[in-house]
Amino acid sequence: MATQRPDPASTTDAGTSCVTVTFVGVGAIGLPMACRLAAAGFAVTAVDPSPRTRALAQAVGLRTAPDIPSASLGDVVLVMVATGSQLLDTVAAATARGPLTGQTWVIGSTVGPEDGRRAAGLLADAGAHVVDAPVLGGVPGAEQGRLRILAAGSPAALDRVRDVLRPLGEIAEVGDRPGDGQAVKVVNQLCSSVHLAAAAEALSLASRLGLDPASVVPVLSGSSGSSWFFEDRGPRMATPPVTENALTRLAILAKDNDLVVREAERAGARAPLARAAAGQYRRAAEMGLLDLDDSQIIRTYLA
Repeated sequence: MATQRPDPASTTDAGTSCVTVTFVGVGAIGLPMACRLAAAGFAVTAVDPSPRTRALAQAVGLRTAPDIPSASLGDVVLVMVATGSQLLDTVAAATARGPLTGQTWVIGSTVGPEDGRRAAGLLADAGAHVVDAPVLGGVPGAEQGRLRILAAGSPAALDRVRDVLRPLGEIAEVGDRPGDGQAVKVVNQLCSSVHLAAAAEALSLASRLGLDPASVVPVLSGSSGSSWFFEDRGPRMATPPVTENALTRLAILAKDNDLVVREAERAGARAPLARAAAGQYRRAAEMGLLDLDDSQIIRTYLA
C-alpha cells in the first residue's frame, strides 16, 4: 500500500522535489512528458511493461518499474496508456493494493468519456482525487512543453495538480466532471482525423490534375480551403520523408478515429465525415502503413 505523502497542492515551484510522480506509460508522448517533469524537479518513476521503453527511460535518468504492483505510487499518478482497457487494468492493479487516499490521479490517455468516467469512479471509490486531462499537441508538444491539457475535475482536484501540469503546457479547464475532458478530446479528434484525410485527398487530386503537390501546399496555405493539418502535414505528403521514422504514427489517429465513430454511435450523433475517413484508416491498416508518419495516409489515395 502506498504511504501517505505531502499534499501536492501545498507545494511551490521551489518544493517540487517533495512531490513524487508515478508516470504510467512512457511511450512516444509519455517519455518527453516524464522528462519535463523530472527536469522541473519532481521525483518521477516511469512505469511501462516494455523493456525497451524502460531502457530509454533509464537512459535519461528516470527510475522505472515494469508494472503497478511493483511500483511505488506517488502523490500524483499520471496515466498515458493507449486504450481504455489498459487504463482500467491500471486502475484495477492500483486499487487491488488498497486505499488510494491522498493520491491524485491524472488520466492523460485518450480513452473516451465512458471509460474515463468508469476509471474515475473506481479511483474515487478507493479514495483518490481524479483529474481527467487528455492532451493535444502530439510528440512535438510533449517535447516542447506546449501541450494543451483538457483538464476536467473538481476545483480541489485541479488545484492539487496545477504545479505538476504546468511544465507540460497550457491547462484548459473544460469541465468539473471527469469525462468532460475526454468528450472535448473526442470532438477534437473528429476534426483531426477528418482534416488529415481531407488534406491527403486534396493533394492526391492535385497530383491527378497534373499539378505538383509541393507547389500547391504553399499556395493554398492560409486560404479558406486550408487547415492546420494541410499546412503541417501537406509538405510531408507532397514530398515523402527520406526515412520511415514517424513524427506522429498514423496508428494514433486511426485509433482515435475509431474511438470517435464509437462515441458518436453511443451518443446517437450523426458523423458521416468521420465514418468516411474511417475507410481510409482501415485501408491504411490493410496496407501496413500504421507505423509510418501519419502524413503517409496519402498512400491510400495514390495506390
